[in-house]
Amino acid sequence: MEVSEATGVPPAPTDRSASPEAETVPLLPRGQLLAISVYWFGINAMWGGYEIFGQQKVEDIVGTATRGETMGYLEMGAAIVSILIQPTIGTLSDYLQSRWGRRKPFILVGALLDVIFIYGIATSQTLLALSTFLLLLAFSSNFAQGPFQGYVPDLVPERQVNVASALVGLMRTLGVVVGAALVSTGAATGDYGLPLIAIGVIEAALALVTVVLVREGPVARPRHGRSWASIALEAWNPDALRERAFLFMTMTRLLFLMGPSIFVNLSLYYTRDSLGLSGEELSLWLTIGIASIAIGAVLGSAPSGLLAGRIGRKPVIWLAAAVASVGILLVVRAQTPIEALPGLLMIGLGSGGYLAVDWAMMTSTIPKIASGRYMGLANIANSISGPLALIIGGRVLDEVTRTAGLDAAPRAAILIGVLFLGAASLMLIPVKPRAEPPAEVQLAEVAA
Repeated sequence: MEVSEATGVPPAPTDRSASPEAETVPLLPRGQLLAISVYWFGINAMWGGYEIFGQQKVEDIVGTATRGETMGYLEMGAAIVSILIQPTIGTLSDYLQSRWGRRKPFILVGALLDVIFIYGIATSQTLLALSTFLLLLAFSSNFAQGPFQGYVPDLVPERQVNVASALVGLMRTLGVVVGAALVSTGAATGDYGLPLIAIGVIEAALALVTVVLVREGPVARPRHGRSWASIALEAWNPDALRERAFLFMTMTRLLFLMGPSIFVNLSLYYTRDSLGLSGEELSLWLTIGIASIAIGAVLGSAPSGLLAGRIGRKPVIWLAAAVASVGILLVVRAQTPIEALPGLLMIGLGSGGYLAVDWAMMTSTIPKIASGRYMGLANIANSISGPLALIIGGRVLDEVTRTAGLDAAPRAAILIGVLFLGAASLMLIPVKPRAEPPAEVQLAEVAA
């Protein structure tokens, strides 16, 4: 039985999760749940690998004085592209009728373009080339992501939303850390580009798995003679501002993801400058550190999904924020790699705990009939969390580098993550599940 997010009390009958219809929807096989989730691994491995690659490449091009700010503005440009593309394409996919269904054509085209643009990034030698291919990658990646993330609300019955959310969270977390770990091998070999290209191929292969194995969900929404241009503009209709729970949950997602992302974005600088490692030792401990976060995420993900069914999703998120905050504090204080490991495990535990329920929370706040549009809008938080954290943290990094040296700079920047996690906890307070009208009522409203 579903429970209230804050109190554990069963929801009112108006909650979709409590409706008789929700109880009669057949459960999905485990293989289908995994197939719906696995492409998240590829997407996040690609971006996790880029974070390590970008730290080294930007420093090679501009030096240490402005590396943080430069990375922040590069990624914010990519985030702006993501903001424009993902909700728009997600909305278009709600209406597309094709022999492959409404989501798959976008996923396949976007993933194939990703491989081309990743190769461009990996071989870039100037800031102009790097920024150009990064913007193109943001376009192609979000061309696929917008429609893809509609699959959970499209296909997953309410009784399996917690499980599906946990799988999505696990794949996202593992993707980031595995991608970062693979590219980190460049610290020993001197070649950060080749593993990044390999990750791009893996990402495209997982997109193909999605296209082949994931069954299609509900039929496309009727266009009623509207042009594709007018449908694309529908993504930005201000009616979304009336969905108060959705807006607060999107802010919660943004701020929570900003907390741990500062460490991931600055992990190379932290391990090299704050802990004083280099060469093969740097590569080894980067990998161990990222693996520690992955282990923590795995350990935190499944129990959090189960715990959410007992005490509610909100308490799980608040607990995850507290655990991740303690982890950040331990990492900032560490003087050796061994001392940093408990903190990294706790960052992983908190991240895995949050991501295990994030998708379920977000799904509960959106109109299901427009899942592509709303999940595209929600994913703006994913797109800008890293760049926004990096712009803020990067300014701190550069300023402390100039005033206190390389050792203190990554520590000071990473510490800001605690403030973001605290703000996320506050934003979560007013979030409540949306009372979902019957689908025929929503279609009538759309037609009107």
